[in-house]
Amino acid sequence: MADFEVLAGIHQGLFLVLLIVMLVPTIMANQLVFRPTKRAFISSARITLCFLWSALFVFAGHLVMTWVLFESFGWLYIKDTLLGFLPLIFVPLLFCLLSTFPRLWELAGKGGRESRQSQVDTDYTRILLQEKKVRSAKANSPDLNDALDAEWRGDAASPELIVPLQASVLGCLIALFLQVFFPAVTLEPSILFLAWGVLLAGVSLLWIRQSWKHQYHSTAENWVKPRRVHRFIRFAAFLLMTALLATVWGNQAMIASRLPDHSPLGGQNQDDHALPDFIFPVKASAHSMPSTGKRSSVDRPTEPTEPTQETPDRTFSLNAQKTTIRQVSGKTVEAWTLNGQYPGPELRMKQGELVEIILLNTDISEGIDIHWHGMQTPASYTHIAKGEQSVYRFRAEQTGTYWYHSHQQIPEQVVNGLFGALVIEPAKATITGAPIRDIAMIHHKDEMAGVMLNGSHTRKIETVTPGTTVRLRFINAENAPVTYLLQGTPFQVVAIDGTEVNEPNLIANQALQPGAGGRYDIQFTMPNRPVLFAPAANQHDKGLLLRPNGSEDAVPFLDAELSVFDPARYGSPIALPFDLSSHFDREYQLLIDGQYGFYDGQFERLSTVNGDLLPETRMMIEEGDLIKLTFVNRSFQDQSLYLHGHHMLILSRDGKKVTGSPWWTDTLQVAPGETYEVAFRANNPGTSMEESLPKGDTAFGIAIPLMYEEHL
Repeated sequence: MADFEVLAGIHQGLFLVLLIVMLVPTIMANQLVFRPTKRAFISSARITLCFLWSALFVFAGHLVMTWVLFESFGWLYIKDTLLGFLPLIFVPLLFCLLSTFPRLWELAGKGGRESRQSQVDTDYTRILLQEKKVRSAKANSPDLNDALDAEWRGDAASPELIVPLQASVLGCLIALFLQVFFPAVTLEPSILFLAWGVLLAGVSLLWIRQSWKHQYHSTAENWVKPRRVHRFIRFAAFLLMTALLATVWGNQAMIASRLPDHSPLGGQNQDDHALPDFIFPVKASAHSMPSTGKRSSVDRPTEPTEPTQETPDRTFSLNAQKTTIRQVSGKTVEAWTLNGQYPGPELRMKQGELVEIILLNTDISEGIDIHWHGMQTPASYTHIAKGEQSVYRFRAEQTGTYWYHSHQQIPEQVVNGLFGALVIEPAKATITGAPIRDIAMIHHKDEMAGVMLNGSHTRKIETVTPGTTVRLRFINAENAPVTYLLQGTPFQVVAIDGTEVNEPNLIANQALQPGAGGRYDIQFTMPNRPVLFAPAANQHDKGLLLRPNGSEDAVPFLDAELSVFDPARYGSPIALPFDLSSHFDREYQLLIDGQYGFYDGQFERLSTVNGDLLPETRMMIEEGDLIKLTFVNRSFQDQSLYLHGHHMLILSRDGKKVTGSPWWTDTLQVAPGETYEVAFRANNPGTSMEESLPKGDTAFGIAIPLMYEEHL
């Protein structure tokens, strides 16, 4: 497949190129009336005509690139361009072809025609004079060095000549503005209607203005060319006024389109979850419904004093506090820790157990809460203030690798350490006979130390007896995909996001690249040589090194050029509960774009879905529904999409059906230019996300808002 970033980058860049190329003939056409002589006038008209041809060729190239993008990636990647942006340019350019082009052609050849006509008149005069034996003192041929007369200036100032060019520039400017600020403009008809209104109003004003200029230039007897400084001031004032109006229009339009239709959530700090560079919203395609103003009752932490509670099978206590934990580059680092650990302690339990977790906020004044990432337990989003304590209970019905993290001020609190691994083991061991070494490794990034595994910024070394079955539970706690390598032995990917893979193949020399918040469980038999699990970016001093019996053998070499593991072609297929041929109760298209806009009072680059910010729109579902989602990544960066409390089955990628083991995931990484079709059963109303997603919840991918209708 063609490189999406290259094609889309060229395609978007042509909007700016076309604007610049159209500005040149427009400015030159406006200056024709100011040319000092007829010869200079004709020369400028010809040059203007050449630049107009160039603009038409650039537009033709834009159409070709649109077709190439369509052929390579499909209709959804060009829909907004073809229906929203290009018509704003095509219509004015069509008028340029019908009106401006023939007039420029006539003006460019005007001198030649007048010269030929004058030559005929001169020859006729010469014959008459010769018959009368009279010698002509001066030929009657026209002088192209003469100053322009009113007729020439009138032709140059004609609205039919100038206004189509100006309209093309205005159309290019509006199309570029929409491309930057409203890439999903076809989903916002009001914005598109407003854009056409601005174009028509602008053209009308330009026509009136140019009509006045035409009347003045074609009738003034003692016409005087305005001073250059006056022309510059008028042009600069026009540009500034246009820019001001565009800014005000765009700002107001963006604010209006993103105003919530409900009051802020009680007790939630709406700015707590802001992550400036990545703002991920979601808007459903056909089934979005306005908020009713009601709030669903999601899971609340139960109080430990309730007499009706069963005795828990396993209890964990987490004490969140600020602690000085380590020295990095000679500097003392303060982190927000759980039980004094960075990251927090690993929570390991058995399937079927009733688990109780007591969370105490000792001294974090910003407040905390907790989220069980990937688990299908009811969500918890109660703000726990400094000095307060909450108790959480759930039945560990799943098995697999998960993790937990604070849901208040996500970027800051997770980076500072309020997170940890959560492992649910099967009630009965799945491997018998051979010894098993089960290790959970959580990747995260520290602002000072860089990449870390389980809180260590240096390589961790452990001794493993050869023949031992090793299971590495790899968790990505960073807000971006990460690439790790396992070198020294073949391995199997036995689980993805907590779901076991059916008949996993034995593979080697493949990089693992989970998305933000994603998890891979890899398994292998420890060989009689070292095995290295480390980041692929030549960070040999980091990662996990397993040595057989303390051996000092050479560390395996990391090959950063390895291909990336592909879950869509891995394992063996089994019967699916639903597939592409199934009847879906509801279907949604989610178009992911990159755009610029105002967020929390600052002008920033935003990543959006269907042009909106969280949580202004939700996807409405009903318990028992079979839901199909189509993810289309039209941005220039990898995106990780996350379903709270649900696992989705990946059906297809880029139009090709997924083969191998059923690919169930709660965190899906979508690369630029990729299109995924996924489906899930709406079977967990306790995770309704109306209250769980304050504006800008973006730390671990695009958290898709799901609203169960019966819980409104």
